[in-house]
Amino acid sequence: MIASLIDTALRLRWVVLAMLLVLIGAGIWAFQQQPVDAYPDISEQMVQVIAVFPGRAPEEVERLVTIPLENAMLGLPKVEVVRSRTIFGLSLVQMIFHESAEPYWARQRVQENLVNLELPEGVDFELGPLATAYGEIYRYELVSDGRYSPMELRTLNDWVVIRQLMRVQGVAEVANLGGLERQFAVQFTPAELRRYDVTLADIEEAIQQNNASGGGSIIPRGDLSIVVRGRGQIETITDLEHTFIRSVNGSPIYLKDLAEVREDHLPQNGIFSKDDRDDGVSGIVLLRRGENPSQVLERVQQAVAELNESGLPEGVQIVPYYDRSYLVEATLHTVTHSVSAGITLVVLVLILFMGRPAMALLVAATIPFSVLFALVMMYLVDIPIGLLSIGAIDFGILVDGAVIMGESIARRLGASGTRDPREVWKIVRATALDIHWPVFVSMASIMVAFLPLLSLTRIEGLLFRPMALTLLFALTGALLFSLLVVPVIATFLFRRGYQEWVNPVLGWVYPIYGQILYGLLRVRWLVATVAVSGLLLLSATLFPRLGVEFLPYLDEGVIWVRANFPDGTRLEKTSELGRRLREICLEYDEIEFAVVQAGRNDDGTDPFPPSRIEMMIGPKPRSQWKDFKDKHELVAEIGNRFRDEFPTTRFNFTQPIIDSVTEDANGTSANLAVELSGDDLDVLLELAHQTVDLLRSVPGNQDVAIEQEGPQPQLVIVPDRQLCARYNVRIEEVMHLINMAIGGEPVGQVTEGERTFDIVARLDRDARRSPLVIGQLPIHTEDGVPVPLSQVASISVVDGQTIIAREDGRRRITVRCDIFGRDQGGFVAEAQARFAEQILLPPGYRVSWLGMFENLDRAYRHFSVLIPVTVAIIFIALIAAFGSVRAACVLMMPVPFAVASGALALYLRGMHLNVSTGVGFATLFGIAMTDAVLMFKGVSTYRLAGYALDEAIVRGRLDRLRPGLMTALSSIVGLLPASLATDLGSDVQRPLATVIVWGLAGSTLFTLFITPVIYRLFVPPLSEKQ
Repeated sequence: MIASLIDTALRLRWVVLAMLLVLIGAGIWAFQQQPVDAYPDISEQMVQVIAVFPGRAPEEVERLVTIPLENAMLGLPKVEVVRSRTIFGLSLVQMIFHESAEPYWARQRVQENLVNLELPEGVDFELGPLATAYGEIYRYELVSDGRYSPMELRTLNDWVVIRQLMRVQGVAEVANLGGLERQFAVQFTPAELRRYDVTLADIEEAIQQNNASGGGSIIPRGDLSIVVRGRGQIETITDLEHTFIRSVNGSPIYLKDLAEVREDHLPQNGIFSKDDRDDGVSGIVLLRRGENPSQVLERVQQAVAELNESGLPEGVQIVPYYDRSYLVEATLHTVTHSVSAGITLVVLVLILFMGRPAMALLVAATIPFSVLFALVMMYLVDIPIGLLSIGAIDFGILVDGAVIMGESIARRLGASGTRDPREVWKIVRATALDIHWPVFVSMASIMVAFLPLLSLTRIEGLLFRPMALTLLFALTGALLFSLLVVPVIATFLFRRGYQEWVNPVLGWVYPIYGQILYGLLRVRWLVATVAVSGLLLLSATLFPRLGVEFLPYLDEGVIWVRANFPDGTRLEKTSELGRRLREICLEYDEIEFAVVQAGRNDDGTDPFPPSRIEMMIGPKPRSQWKDFKDKHELVAEIGNRFRDEFPTTRFNFTQPIIDSVTEDANGTSANLAVELSGDDLDVLLELAHQTVDLLRSVPGNQDVAIEQEGPQPQLVIVPDRQLCARYNVRIEEVMHLINMAIGGEPVGQVTEGERTFDIVARLDRDARRSPLVIGQLPIHTEDGVPVPLSQVASISVVDGQTIIAREDGRRRITVRCDIFGRDQGGFVAEAQARFAEQILLPPGYRVSWLGMFENLDRAYRHFSVLIPVTVAIIFIALIAAFGSVRAACVLMMPVPFAVASGALALYLRGMHLNVSTGVGFATLFGIAMTDAVLMFKGVSTYRLAGYALDEAIVRGRLDRLRPGLMTALSSIVGLLPASLATDLGSDVQRPLATVIVWGLAGSTLFTLFITPVIYRLFVPPLSEKQ
């Protein structure tokens, strides 16, 4: 079939050229249509339900909201995990769907189950935005020249900036962080209420009855129709002050007479601060799932420019401090440098060996052709252009087939000396038909090595499957170009013949190399024994010394810090401590900005307590650094300063994208999370403390702590049912009084044009802090007699939960631990062994080892199956290709030496085994055999010609030395720049490229000197396929 395709292509040469031009145009067009991003979206398929129950303690929210929501979601199809976190007034329930679930389908299933769900009155719930943990693409600060207060800036952000940015196509949500949300407060004391014999219910009723609008339809007036409007809504603070309450002796009592009416703000959920500014206003722009991040960022930047130019008051500007386009541009620069350097080195190798620029450029043309072919295929199957995928392409591998085809054509044309175009066509055809099988086998073996990578799942699958598909598409394009296009173009390019050029260095090497081979063949048993013994010794020494981790460190350009201050720390105090953290960061010349987010944002997607800080630190460009050689040193120095100054605070240093992704996937962003689950929180807390002590005894631990907040004081008001019945007071009336007077439940709204602001009626600030004053709140019986709240309810201060975490219907407490100076796998293995010996779990309680380690464990189990399957597939393919088990064994021999060489490179460079290196090793399985396949072809030719076995081996090896060295060196130098790169965006490519480059170097040496000896020992039988 392949032979007939080649024959058809050479007979329809102009058709092939026309199709080539069409592909070039289609590839360029596909590139313009596809989204480009630094990394693929590796976040889980998740749907969130955000439920707000204002003023309720975590225990009440869990019982009345979280558990019913969880129960409704547990039976959803394709749901893998149901996870929840409950804090004061907020419940966040997360459903992790299987990655095959379509996002809109998953949201529809959740929405359907919410329709018939009955929740208490006052609960507002909604689905989280159609975004992912990867979707935070833009962060900004609203900066003023001092003329605007935090409340005014927050109002501008809510009603101007966010509304404008939400209109941008591709934006899922814009979340506010910081500032003071404006409202109107009616504040009173119990004494004033008693003085005027007024209850809170009277005030609520008066505000609602005096805040209304009406419509009187239309009345005729001559030839006109006039619309009748009634405008009685409250529009100013004066309107609110003059709300009529009741008459006393004919004199009206207004709201201002018995309460203070003022502009106020809601209690803050979070405080934003940056550099030397303490209380700022920020916004976080979330990308809608599936959108093109580069295009959306361009539209966001344009909308921000328009707002800064004419959409905001004078003295107010939107200033971005995090823009994902920087990561894309920096990664693009790194990848472009590595790719261009790799392509340049490949072309130089081709020219060095082939001598003639025309033939070298023809072979090198495989690279743009295969990339364009890959772009077309990526467009057809809807794979975004990931710079990770493009940067991981070894352009030297792509030219392997073209090198074999081009070198054979050049050698035979040069040997013939013909200048007749018809003879050239015949020689090219005969060469292509003769050499097509080694070309196909060498390229197909590489492609087969990538096929099992398509079975990767979860984060590692989302990260590396697009890369594997991109490489498969590129290799397919390279194979088609080598078999069909190179022969066609050669008939045009060398229609007047080809004068072969042999590198003089190779001419000097040939006889020396031949004598070395003869010598090795004479002592073949000794050579084989030494080689195998060296391999076993190297493997036994290296692999136990290599550390294990899930992914290499991914540098996203900024530093992300999570800090947990002591339990119960007030939000204002947390922000004050955050100021000191910013000051420490700005002491370093390498730091450009420092941002602190205390508490949580206002959209409810991050249910963090007031004692929690998230911090973004922005380093300056690396060229401006003075005292630190890399980011690891800088992070270590800042971390030591933080821990020295705040010894009781837990710090975790990471990157914003990977932090969000791992937290959504595993419920925590820690390297290691020990999850304890059961029913009783007190028992779980005791087990958690034991686990903390245990982890702190394992070498390599850092920042070991319980992730959930501990108990905090709660003012608990419990109605006495018998006393309520005696005074004719309903429980609902007591709870309503608590919600309004203390919790600030809205009783109406003030309308200012398009903007509306809540009205709350509650005790003044000082009164709300005193249980004694709260107990004096009057509540009317059915007879209209006022009774103090303390007369019908008990009021006490007790400890309660701050945050309650659950997973799959069970409460859980997580102990987090970062690992420093040690590989993840070794640390966890030791910790698990100690846990099994020292901690006894009660019946019904269980432990799970999660975090990045869970991903590592899953990836390890996957690769333990994946690698043997890959080897088996390649082995079976070789048997089918060469018709002999012994031939397949000989061809597979370079693979273990390639693996050992790659492991040696990792050890010498201080790298760990991870998913990236695993992909590199899988790639090696296919590449390492290319030269051996060529040798087989050459040796078989001379054996069939009747040469003695030793002479056939030496002649066949020498005959294929040049193409073998060309393919090996071009593959090595193609990824050499990526293996040495250290700039932003090189983190995933570097370990992968290191394994391939140095593993291929080892396998090349093995194929040059050891494979001929192994061939002599096995003596594979000849077959028609060989």
